[in-house]
Amino acid sequence: MSARWRYILQEALVGLRRNLWMTMAVILSVTVSLALFGASILLREQVDLAAGEWTGKIEVSIYLCDGATCPAITDGQRESLQTQLTENPLVGQVFYESKEAAYQLFLERFKDQPDLIETVSPDALPASFRVKLRDPEQFGAIKEQYDAVAGVEDIVDQRELLEEFLKFARTIRWSAFVIAVIQMLAATVLVANTVRVAAFARREQTQIMKLVGASNWYIRLPFVMEGILAGLAGAAVAWALLLASVPRLMDSLRTDIEFVPFIGMAETLAVWPWLFIPAVIIAATSSLIALWGFLDV
Repeated sequence: MSARWRYILQEALVGLRRNLWMTMAVILSVTVSLALFGASILLREQVDLAAGEWTGKIEVSIYLCDGATCPAITDGQRESLQTQLTENPLVGQVFYESKEAAYQLFLERFKDQPDLIETVSPDALPASFRVKLRDPEQFGAIKEQYDAVAGVEDIVDQRELLEEFLKFARTIRWSAFVIAVIQMLAATVLVANTVRVAAFARREQTQIMKLVGASNWYIRLPFVMEGILAGLAGAAVAWALLLASVPRLMDSLRTDIEFVPFIGMAETLAVWPWLFIPAVIIAATSSLIALWGFLDV
């Protein structure tokens, strides 16, 4: 490291120590804003991962009458419906799920919720056809063709459930992003204020440096470096918090929800550019603006 950059770094560290409490406030503000920003990015990746996995498995459920709300479907009607579905060019695959199979699947999915299992009897779940379409957008055509067929009680597009989840996830993600932006603005003001205080405290030193021929940039760089170091410290803490919390949370959810893919340590590690680069840009920009308007050298 050259003598010039060594001087700039030393002066920046001295300035941070002199304004320790304000430096801590800057680091904390940057940490909160970038942690929220990183969390919103990771949440977007989680939503995209889950949506990509589920989109390929989306099915149309054709529930069959069992006599409770409509006349029970006969074996002949069920076989005829299955033949129609199999020969339909819009349909990729057809699976028949009996009442017994539906109940066993229910028991497997909710085995950790005995109270819920006790409320559902083996006859409560209807038999159904699980239909995977070649084009999920053709659900309307399938519903129109088979909604009035004898023995069909209801036709449900699982995309509706997925859309509800995605809508909720997008709301959470954008909320975190908006809060992060607000926090970033607060961090920008704090960085600028810290630099202005440091510049005011050393105004005599900067005037002497100017008299001996130091350039404007050489005088300003230690103050800019103060802001950058504080911003990098906040980014490092934010990244550490994400690394400590996100993979552990995902592992916990993965244990409880086996049919949903979750992001992990690799995705959390990869988020670092989205933390450190904004930290440097915010700190450097706010420092320069503060010096430009306050430090007349």
